[in-house]
Amino acid sequence: MIRHIVLFRVVEGTPPERLQEAVDRLEALVGVIPGLRSLRAGIDVGVQGNFDFGLVAELEDRAALEAFSTDATHMDVALFILEFRERADIAILDLEI
Repeated sequence: MIRHIVLFRVVEGTPPERLQEAVDRLEALVGVIPGLRSLRAGIDVGVQGNFDFGLVAELEDRAALEAFSTDATHMDVALFILEFRERADIAILDLEI
């Protein structure tokens, strides 16, 4: 299994409703994309210096991670997030568990 962790910083002034919509759209991918076992997303509680929001997903294997990365539904959500995330401020970590 692969644990896929992604953290984002967003452009200052991004409305909290946009972040919540991103969270909701990400979590709605479960059951839509084959091999995606779970996905939890959330907004940071407000600790100074932290990333603003992120996700933790569990995928069946590396092949599922690759398929997830290029899935059209996932890409639609990613493009939505690109509208308000800081371009250079993203962290991605994939762990085999």
